[in-house]
Amino acid sequence: MIAIKGDQRAEGVIEWVMGAGVQGQTPLVRIGAGVAESRVSYFTRLQQYGVTIGQKPGASTSPEAALGLHQNQTNQKSCLNCHATAITEDLDPVVPGIQCVRCHPGANEHAADPRQRPLNPGKLNAEAQVRFCGNCHRVVSPGQETDPDNVRFQPLRLMKSRCFESANLGCLTCHGAHQDARRSDAAYYNDKCLSCHAANPAHVDARQKGNCIECHMARVSLHPALSFTDHFIRKSRIITRHIK
Repeated sequence: MIAIKGDQRAEGVIEWVMGAGVQGQTPLVRIGAGVAESRVSYFTRLQQYGVTIGQKPGASTSPEAALGLHQNQTNQKSCLNCHATAITEDLDPVVPGIQCVRCHPGANEHAADPRQRPLNPGKLNAEAQVRFCGNCHRVVSPGQETDPDNVRFQPLRLMKSRCFESANLGCLTCHGAHQDARRSDAAYYNDKCLSCHAANPAHVDARQKGNCIECHMARVSLHPALSFTDHFIRKSRIITRHIK
């Protein structure tokens, strides 16, 4: 990558691209001895490139800024720890992508000796399971608790829910561990809700939706290219205005 502004010039090399591609992908750029989050990401929904979320739009202040936002070692480690299975002390991914051992510690030992049992997160209790997944999907906000961006962090939001207080609701209650979320299958998730709420007949509110997810886990758009299901499960109130 080359960025030029006036008589100034900066060069970088894309070493890794983060993201599965469902929402988008963001390159990491090596600039000299440092690493930057690319200023440009690919957004799948729009099928085009745009300014990376969290970086300022408009003209860049310098060629280096045009290449991306510098990442300190703490940020790099946080990023690569969740987008790679193993990294070196110098923060180089040596096992890119998410392999079995990332979620099943002990899997390599199990492959060598079946008598050795790896961790199975599916056997954890609900809270331990959510916290385990939250190692990457986050149980603590990286910023303020009131930041709208927190809707991205499913465990953090789920743990605010009354349903979570039941001690029966974990990540695997609704999601298959080895498959993508079924984003266009409301009926599938409605059945998950009714598996716990069967004692109380499902209601159809004044909007005549009959869709648990749409009302109680609203989809939130943080950007024209990005939307997330808010995992803070709560009541949705209808506001009726009386015009005199």
